[in-house]
Amino acid sequence: MMNKTNHNSPRLNLANYVFRPEFSSLVILIAMVVITAVLQENFFTIKSIVRNINAFAPLILLAMGAGVVIISGGLDLSAGAALSLFTCVLTTVMKRGEPITGVYAIIITFAVAIMVGVVNGIGIGYLRIPPVIVTFATSYIWLGIGLFLRPTPGGESVAWFRMFYNPAMVDGIHPAIEQFGRVIPPALILVLIACFIWFIVSKTKTGRYIYAVGSNNDNAYASGINTAKVQLLACVINSIFIFLAALFFVGQNQSGDARMGDPLTLRAIASAIVGGIALTGGRGSVYFALVGALILSFVNKIIFFANISYAYQTLVSGLIVIVAIAAPVAYNLHSSKED
Repeated sequence: MMNKTNHNSPRLNLANYVFRPEFSSLVILIAMVVITAVLQENFFTIKSIVRNINAFAPLILLAMGAGVVIISGGLDLSAGAALSLFTCVLTTVMKRGEPITGVYAIIITFAVAIMVGVVNGIGIGYLRIPPVIVTFATSYIWLGIGLFLRPTPGGESVAWFRMFYNPAMVDGIHPAIEQFGRVIPPALILVLIACFIWFIVSKTKTGRYIYAVGSNNDNAYASGINTAKVQLLACVINSIFIFLAALFFVGQNQSGDARMGDPLTLRAIASAIVGGIALTGGRGSVYFALVGALILSFVNKIIFFANISYAYQTLVSGLIVIVAIAAPVAYNLHSSKED
């Protein structure tokens, strides 16, 4: 008489969870937090937490956007250039002595963000050009427009725009808002907005279609899904998240820079991978892209507080990415053995 494997046993369920890519990401993040807390004495103070949130938020927003695109079967190499472009547009439209121009700048830049997403989406979804080629080309387009608007870093920003960074820096701000900003920084609110947007999208057909298209584009198309439209929408969502990051950067620096986003492009993609999102598409969680961004951000802090040469940052980050990529392979091997 043959023994049947009990797939519902607690041991097997635990093993299935341990081999999931998300588990390795959480373990690495916990280890990073513990190490940082040991090296940084004031790590758990409110001031330190707020400072860390401000430092991590831009990469988190870009990583979440990159995660959406990757899950849909695409890849965005233009995210950093788009971020730079948005800061240039914001600081070109705004005039320091005219507070209303801040509102105009937000509206115009949001429209530009939608346009950026649509252009990438048309190239990837409708023209069926490989995403790497499309976004590599558009990155130079966004860079060119950014340099035209802002040949050198600078520009103007209205005073109240600092609300996106630190309300306490805005003259005449209500004390209650100032105190709230000391505990709940605007950067965290921007991240929560991004999480809320994805939560709403994930509960709709579009959210399910994004996973279906990323898993198998041809099968999704044969099932009646407008795959081109889905990939376009994924690119638009990505651009909206990048737009949120641009609001923070201009609020923080009060200036625009056509090249300031360049280092974040590959880090955002790496963060999504570290967070367990499969490069092949269709698998992973956008929320865990946030975890991946935190992991890579903590690498910098650990290297700084441990007085280790900054040159090791790339090495450590690369090793973490390798572990994150290897985790899905181990999970697939484990799943195949169970089957």
